[in-house]
Amino acid sequence: MEKITHEKDVYIAWTNTDLTEGRGQEYPLAVCEKRATAIRLGKKGYVMGSDCRVARAKAFKINNRWYYLGKLIPSTKEDDARELQLNSRDEAQQKAFAAGLTEEDIIALRR
Repeated sequence: MEKITHEKDVYIAWTNTDLTEGRGQEYPLAVCEKRATAIRLGKKGYVMGSDCRVARAKAFKINNRWYYLGKLIPSTKEDDARELQLNSRDEAQQKAFAAGLTEEDIIALRR
């Protein structure tokens, strides 16, 4: 019996087979090592030119092979830098929520 020996997060930019009305099926446009890469590749790739939805998924290593949905796209140096910014923003937002701020408070601070 095969055993999962490792797992890691990957990020999927989802698109739709019907880019005019969104009545088709969703499928992965890009499976990426970094969220920043998925965001970059998903720009204007969804219905009516909107950005793709990016979701985290899992990849699994079984018998020394990685399994995931689609072809894994590696990040660029620019994606790595953007990923650090995204992680810092997420960490700051979590601290703000922990301190009792609401989503509305955070939006007001951005103005």
